[in-house]
Amino acid sequence: MADYSSSRPAWTFLTNHAHVLICIAHDPDSRLTSIANRVGVTERAAHRIVHDLVAAGFVTVTKVGRRNRYLIDVDRPLRHPVESHHLLRTVFAPLLEKDTTSKAAES
Repeated sequence: MADYSSSRPAWTFLTNHAHVLICIAHDPDSRLTSIANRVGVTERAAHRIVHDLVAAGFVTVTKVGRRNRYLIDVDRPLRHPVESHHLLRTVFAPLLEKDTTSKAAES
C-alpha cells in the first residue's frame, strides 16, 4: 500500500476548481496567492479558476478597498450532466464549512 503522508497523491477526487471554491468558502477575503499556494497551482491558474467560477455564477466578487471579497452561491446546480440535478450546497456542504477542528489541532 502506498504511503501518501509524505508525498502528494497522483490524483484526487476533486478538481482544482473545487479546491479553489473550498478555499474561498473558508476565507472569503483570501488573496489569489494564498489560494494558489493552498491548492498547489500557480497564481495565474488560480486567477483563471476564479474567473471560471465567477463566469459560471458560482462566485461573486466584490471590491473592498484594494482587496476582493468572494461570495459563493451555494444554490447553483452543479454543471456536469451526471450531477446537474444537485445543488452545490447539497454536495459540498461539509467541505464548504469552515473547519474549526483543524485550527484547534494546529495550536
